Amino acid sequence: MILARGAIGAMMATLQKEDNGTIQAAQLYWDAAAENYEEVFSGTIIGRTRRKAMWRELQRLFGKGNRVLEINCGTGLDAVFLAQQGVELVACDLSPQMIEKARRHAASAEVGDRVEFFALATENLGDLDDRGLFDGGFSNFSGLNCVDDLAAVQVQLAKRLKPGAPLLLCMIGRFALWEIVWFLLHKKPELAFRRLREKASGIDKSPALKIHRPSVKEICSQFAPGFRLRRWRGIGIMVPPSYMEHWARRFPRAIGVLAALDQTIEGLPLFRNLADCVVLEFERVGDL
Repeated sequence: MILARGAIGAMMATLQKEDNGTIQAAQLYWDAAAENYEEVFSGTIIGRTRRKAMWRELQRLFGKGNRVLEINCGTGLDAVFLAQQGVELVACDLSPQMIEKARRHAASAEVGDRVEFFALATENLGDLDDRGLFDGGFSNFSGLNCVDDLAAVQVQLAKRLKPGAPLLLCMIGRFALWEIVWFLLHKKPELAFRRLREKASGIDKSPALKIHRPSVKEICSQFAPGFRLRRWRGIGIMVPPSYMEHWARRFPRAIGVLAALDQTIEGLPLFRNLADCVVLEFERVGDL
């Protein structure tokens, strides 16, 4: 019995060390990415269409007087947007460099008193135990696709959201029509179908980090029993992925037309399955 306990203890210590190593590697990666994150995504034509689509959902769910938890907040643009609507937030990201930029954005927008920023990995949400319960939560632009254990995140979030509170998650889709067409035209079939073929893959320049691509059904399963899916929709159905920004700059009006079309079809069952990203609206269920 003593030997068994010792073996279990050693295994848990090894797993903890591996988890800490993964978090540390992710922090280094996103610290480096923070330097030009807005230039390569948030400030691009395609990036702005993605964010506007998400902002419509956030504005529908959260308003003045709500207290909201954001995980994977990046440079804080979503937190600042909501704070300008009168929402109070606790916003977290594992990258101190991202958090530093987020604080500057909030100060510049004069909403720093409505947002508390924390350099905190999603896996360590237990450190927020003294912040009480929130009226809702969200994670934008695939931050949760970089987390190994969504079920563990579900447990942490369920402890921090009030019963009935909404949880909005934006994650990578499993079948991106634009991506398939683009890479087939460029004679790269191995990339065209990578989302369907690989449920997890390494990140360029940091292969130790993994991007996971669970299906909507798998996400719902991992967020049970604490959360129930209310509805879901797609982002980036007709608007192409961000690596086609050079094309978007040549035809900005076309992107505007495609973005308007996206807004019309984003909730339709057939089309939402073809999106670059999926947005899932959950509800916190059960008693605390």
